[in-house]
Amino acid sequence: MRILRSQIFKGVLEVVLLSGVLFVPWRPAMGQKVPERFWLAGRYDGNRVVIFFDAVQFEGTMAPVERIIAPPAVDNFFEPVGLPTSYIERFQKEPDKEKFKLGDRYDLLDGGGLIGTVKLTTLIGCETDEGVGNDSFIGALGTVEKGSLFLTRGYYVVKRHPGAISESLKSKVHIGLFDSPVGLDLETEIAALLTQQMKLYAADSEKAAIKDAPPGMRVQAFRIADGSMRYYAQAEWKRGMDPEIVPMYIIAAWLKAEPKPQILAVEKPRPSVDVGPGYVPKLLNVIDLEAGRTGVILDLLYGETTELKLAEYQDGATAASMPILQSISAGE
Repeated sequence: MRILRSQIFKGVLEVVLLSGVLFVPWRPAMGQKVPERFWLAGRYDGNRVVIFFDAVQFEGTMAPVERIIAPPAVDNFFEPVGLPTSYIERFQKEPDKEKFKLGDRYDLLDGGGLIGTVKLTTLIGCETDEGVGNDSFIGALGTVEKGSLFLTRGYYVVKRHPGAISESLKSKVHIGLFDSPVGLDLETEIAALLTQQMKLYAADSEKAAIKDAPPGMRVQAFRIADGSMRYYAQAEWKRGMDPEIVPMYIIAAWLKAEPKPQILAVEKPRPSVDVGPGYVPKLLNVIDLEAGRTGVILDLLYGETTELKLAEYQDGATAASMPILQSISAGE
């Protein structure tokens, strides 16, 4: 049985209790500005994205009206079904729900320094096992009005369409994730830093198994909103070069390189069911949220639970402690 949870920052502070899911909304005081809302989006096919705007409770009423559609091209957006407008509207009456409808336009931020507009063309939902206190979701498929999604990373952010593209998003300075590899010297220095962290956190049995095995490295470079560079690095130790060999230890860290490489936060391995020694977050995309804010889209796994998370990047914060803008999680 799949268990789905969603934590969505709607300009509110949501408190999640482990015994269930309870949202306690914070509403701004009189005259206080409501923060801009952002939602995760994923590539549905060549020119459409899938978006879940809100968590709801269907209470078993969806089956008679649902229309089966193909699953999305990317993971973690489940298997939505098409729903009629009249059915969606009943779940949008609360003040903090997004009042989306067919034909609405939203800005699509792809992390490549470009902005596009998507038009909502199909209303969707995803029903979960609500009987144990979990959320279902309502949302839409949006069609990109110009261009294709095939050369993008597949995970995006959408926000309300203001009618004009801001000057910061027109900037030639790329705020986001870079595809090109970092230099060998920098990678070597980062590997040494992560090796020190491995020796600090790994159990004696793990360190004995590793012995003198060199780490396999993946270093991702990205620029944040203030224009400076940051890095997310993952290191794993295993015997042999076969990619199918399970690592003996894995660790990751957020870093900066100026004036010299320095670790800002360490991602220690979380236990998981089928990933050997554990799991560290995967960085899927980096998005310019404007107003000096940088968003990171992360894929997390802990135990039997997977989570797709949009968070606001902050120096010194781990994936678990970065402020959540939206997250969608699933477990067994």
